[in-house]
Amino acid sequence: MMCAVVYKTPQLNERVERFLSEIGVVVKFFSKPSKELEDFDFIVTIGGDGTILSVLQEIRECPPIFGINTGKVGILTHSKPEDFEVTLKEAIEKFEVEEFTRIKCECDKGEFLALNEVAFLSKDRAKLMRVTVKVDGEEIDSLRCDGIIASTQIGSTAYAFSLGGPVIDPYLESILIVPIAPFRFGWKPIVIRSDRVVEFESENAIAVIDGKKFLETDKVVIGKSNFPAVFFMKKKRFINMFNTIRRIE
Repeated sequence: MMCAVVYKTPQLNERVERFLSEIGVVVKFFSKPSKELEDFDFIVTIGGDGTILSVLQEIRECPPIFGINTGKVGILTHSKPEDFEVTLKEAIEKFEVEEFTRIKCECDKGEFLALNEVAFLSKDRAKLMRVTVKVDGEEIDSLRCDGIIASTQIGSTAYAFSLGGPVIDPYLESILIVPIAPFRFGWKPIVIRSDRVVEFESENAIAVIDGKKFLETDKVVIGKSNFPAVFFMKKKRFINMFNTIRRIE
């Protein structure tokens, strides 16, 4: 069995390699994610949620991911550094996995995948933009705002959460549409089925994919991807998600 270890900082590398080698796993380390990660049986990340998002930006076919949290939040990760051996050993022995839908963002720059969200923003800072919003080809609104995002249910605890959007059960497949500082009374976030297609259009705009890729484009088409993110099963993920959010300072 072969494992790719993607790390943000190398402090745990020796310990992770020693542990995996002792249970017969061949290890290769990556300081930066690459498409080569698709060729491994599973991936261990050492970092925070951002490290996992960076990995998912580089791959389509996703091996199961196990996250060791050395960051601040760790909603997507599985264990802390002090006790990862027990949790990781159990995960490898059982090899139970779960999938979470990613959304695809299509524009004139190509197709990109997001686990959390696609943000559609004005290129001009501190300047309102007028965004046309369509769902399944039908215009549902045109509004002035600083921007708008389309989020997955997993992403409801990320950027969407900071914008006042609802927290969605991580197992409820959906797309959440949340405006950023809308210049209008009463505009609320909208939750739709994950198989619907969302379009944002505006002049002089950029699309930001999971906070990692920045694309100058005037239109994005967002829908469910056929390439989900795959994780080792996490016990009580739903409850742990809320407990993590409560502890954020």
